[in-house]
Amino acid sequence: MKAHPFLNSFAFKYKSLSIGLMVFILFTALAQFASFSLIQQHLISFYGVEPEDISMSVLAMYAGIITFLPIQFRLLRYFPVQKYFITAIFIGILLNIASFITHDIAVFIVLRFLHGLAVAVCVGGMLYIILSTLPGEKGALIGSSFLFTAILTTAVIIGILSSWVAVNMNWNFTYYGLIALQILAILVALLIFQPKMILRSFPLYQLDWTGAFFFANFSLSLAYLMIYGPRQYWFSSHSIRLVSLYCFVMLLFYLYRQATLKRPLIDLRAFKYGKFILGLFLLLIFYGIKDTINLIYGYAGGILGWSAEDVVYLGLYNSAGVIIAIWISVKLILKNKLFVPKLIISGFLLMIVYNLWMYFSLTPNMSFTDLAVPVFMQGIAVGFVFLPVMIFTMSAIPKFTGFTSIIVCAYARFIATLNSISGFYTLQLHYNQEYKEGFLEYLTTDNQNFVQRSSSYQSLFLLKGYTADQANALSNVLISKATAIQGQLLTNRTIFMIGALLMVLAIVVLLTFIIISKIMASKNQRQLAV
Repeated sequence: MKAHPFLNSFAFKYKSLSIGLMVFILFTALAQFASFSLIQQHLISFYGVEPEDISMSVLAMYAGIITFLPIQFRLLRYFPVQKYFITAIFIGILLNIASFITHDIAVFIVLRFLHGLAVAVCVGGMLYIILSTLPGEKGALIGSSFLFTAILTTAVIIGILSSWVAVNMNWNFTYYGLIALQILAILVALLIFQPKMILRSFPLYQLDWTGAFFFANFSLSLAYLMIYGPRQYWFSSHSIRLVSLYCFVMLLFYLYRQATLKRPLIDLRAFKYGKFILGLFLLLIFYGIKDTINLIYGYAGGILGWSAEDVVYLGLYNSAGVIIAIWISVKLILKNKLFVPKLIISGFLLMIVYNLWMYFSLTPNMSFTDLAVPVFMQGIAVGFVFLPVMIFTMSAIPKFTGFTSIIVCAYARFIATLNSISGFYTLQLHYNQEYKEGFLEYLTTDNQNFVQRSSSYQSLFLLKGYTADQANALSNVLISKATAIQGQLLTNRTIFMIGALLMVLAIVVLLTFIIISKIMASKNQRQLAV
C-alpha cells in the first residue's frame, strides 16, 4: 500500500477515525480564537478597558490567522508534518501561558496576534490534509463541510466551557481548558501524522515574507481604524487620519507585491472572473448580516438579564440549525450541483424571514422559547448559505490560482466582521440618538402618559418610605431606563429591517447574474451553431 504523504500507516488504515481526530485538532485551534467571544465583560473588567479594546484583541488574532494562512500552505510542504503541527501547538501553549500571566491589554493584543499565526498552521493545515484524504470533488465538499461547520459552531461549543468557568471560578482559568485541549491535540498529532518527510520538500526561497509583513500591517491598521474610528468621530481624529493613511499605503505595497511577484501569496488574476467577485459580494453581505445574531445575544444578556450560560444555551439552537442545514446542503449538492444557487436563495429567503420576525416581535419581555425559534431558523439559513456560497466562490476561478480562493474568502470574512462591528456600532449610535430625541418630545408635563407613569412611580416610592424629592428622582431614573431600553429595541428593530433589505438586494443581484449568464450562454450556443 502506498504511503500517505501526511498520515502514518495506522491513521491511513482507519481513515474515518483519523478524519475525526483531525477535526478535533481543527476544533482545538478554532477554540483558541472563539474562547472569549461570550465572556467579553469579564475581560473588560479584568483589564479595566473599553469594549473596543477587547474587540481589537479578537480581530488582532484574526489578522494573524489570515496573514499566515497563505504562508503555511508552503511551509506544510517543507517541514515534517508531525513536527510542524506539534511545534505550532506548543507555541500556542506558551502564548496561552503568557496571556494568562499578563495584565496589560497592549501586551495581550500582541499575544493574540502571535497566537493567530499558530492557529493558522492548524486551521489551514487540517483543511489541506483532510482534503488530501478525500480526493475528488466529493471529498472536497465533505472536507469543506467539516471545516465550515467547525467554524460556525465552535464559538458556541467552547462558550459553554468559558461561561461555566466564568460563573464558577476566575475567568482566566479558561486558559487551563484551552491548554488541556492543546495537550490532547499534541498527542493526536503524535498518533496519526508521519514523523518524517515523505514528499519532496518545496524550497522556501521565493516565499513572500515581505508581502506578509505588508498585509499584517494593513490588516492590523484596518482593524484599528474600523474599531476605534466610530468612537473617535472618524477623520476628526488626528490618530485616525494617520492610521488610515498608513493602512492605505500598506495595502498599495501589498497589492504591488502580489502583482509583480512570480509566486505571490494570492493570485490577483482571480479578480478577472465575475462569478468570483459575485461570490465575494454575497459573502460580504452574508457575513455582515449574519452577525445580527449578536444583537439577540446582547439583548438577552443586557435587557433580559440572562447569564452567559443561558445565552450559550440559546446559541446551541443556532448551532443545531447550522449543522442540520449543512448536512442537508451536502446531500443535495452531492446529488446535483445545480442545487447550489437554489440553496443560496433559500438561505437568503430564510434570513429575510428571520430578520422580519425579529423586527415585528422584539419586545422587552421575550422568553427563551420566543427567541429559540428565530435563532434556530437563523442557523438553518446560515447553513444553507455558507457552504454553498463558499463552493460557488471557490469554484469560480481556475485551479492554477492555487489557494487564492480560500485565502481571499478568509480576507472577506475579516473585512465583513470589521464592517459589522463598525457598522452596528455606528447604526446603534445614530438610531439610539434619534429615538432618544424623539422620546424627549413626549417626556413633558403636557403628556398625560408621562404624568401618569411618573406619578405612579412616585407613589410607589413614597409608600416605601422615600421622601418626595427622592421619589421624584428615582421616578426619573426608572423612566430614563425604560426609554433607553425602548430606544435600544427600536434601534435593533431598525437594524433587522436593514438586514432584511440587504438580503433582498443579495437575491436580486444573484438572480440577475444567473439570468444574464443564461442569456450569454444561449447566445454563445447560437453563435457556435451558426
